[in-house]
Amino acid sequence: MWPACCKMKNMHNGSIPTHVSTETSPADRGRAFGVAQAPLVANTVAGYRRLFDATQNLGGQQIENLGQQVADRLHQTWPGLAEEIAAIADGAGVGELELFAANARTEILAGASPPECSVIGVLPVRSAAGRLLLAQNWDWHPDLANSRVLWTVVEPDGTWFTTLTEAGLLAKIGLNGSGLGVMLNILSCSLDGGVEGAPIHVLLRLLLQRCGDVASALRLIQDARVSGSSSITLGGRDGGDAKLVSAEISPAGPAFVAPTDGLLLHTNHFLAGPPRGSDLYREEWPDTLARLENLRELLNGVPAITPGTIQQALRSHAGGPLSVCCHGERAANFEYQAATLASVTLDLDGLEMTVAPGQPCQHPYEAVLAPVPADG
Repeated sequence: MWPACCKMKNMHNGSIPTHVSTETSPADRGRAFGVAQAPLVANTVAGYRRLFDATQNLGGQQIENLGQQVADRLHQTWPGLAEEIAAIADGAGVGELELFAANARTEILAGASPPECSVIGVLPVRSAAGRLLLAQNWDWHPDLANSRVLWTVVEPDGTWFTTLTEAGLLAKIGLNGSGLGVMLNILSCSLDGGVEGAPIHVLLRLLLQRCGDVASALRLIQDARVSGSSSITLGGRDGGDAKLVSAEISPAGPAFVAPTDGLLLHTNHFLAGPPRGSDLYREEWPDTLARLENLRELLNGVPAITPGTIQQALRSHAGGPLSVCCHGERAANFEYQAATLASVTLDLDGLEMTVAPGQPCQHPYEAVLAPVPADG
């Protein structure tokens, strides 16, 4: 673990801003983040206000009512995280309840937007250097591109995590100093709806902040009750053994997907679940099936996969525009617009993260460096 006096080395990340939090309380951390990243947080709130209206016909008071329900749940269950969200809103000068609602964006949208993201996991037996690798393209509405932030939180005891997220959302894709990595694919189940469960983006934060290995992450997921569906792919080491698993969470409970021949690939349809209810994206958005098959074709025959192999697969335009490298930003309907907003690779053994700040066919991958001791 790094000492509390750590700093960040220079981060080369193209157009994605970075923020490092070393404050010792959630409220101080949130307020400092909100002040420093106010334009990004404001873009997050405005973007979701428009998406909630376009997809669910929700107006300002309805959004605030949902935000109040989310706030009440978080204050009861994870008060520190609730304090942090409220402080971000205060620091950024945005509506507190709207920001709580944005943190439940998966639950409020409930599958009304196009499916997003393609994930690749590689066990050491299939990687060229014997490393545990995770990667994904993060596909989402282009209006949220100006909300992207690489956020590193360093705790007083030196533990840390880095997440690529939308400013004001507690977490999304990332890794922590224990070598646990998390990736995210949205799923859609007929049981989805409401904000009574743990918001997916809050769950991602808990995984990065509290879990040191895959086993503890799976226990947290098993205990969670959610009202929206997603696949969270976890990578890390348990007692030295490399582990990969996709946890498909839904209101019916979790189901789990293991690697096949050292590879774990996921797009936006259920592979093992849901235990109850039906998969909505499989029929409504067949591009999720095409993207998964494309990744299989690109990677199954490669005996020694490198980060370069993965990055090339993430540039694939097969079956576009909703391809692995997504170019759906020109869709006629606002709510159906989608693009790859960032592409991420993780070397979990080396605690190495690279990010392409946009579609990887157009943007190079550059290193995001982890915390180092202040005298490093």
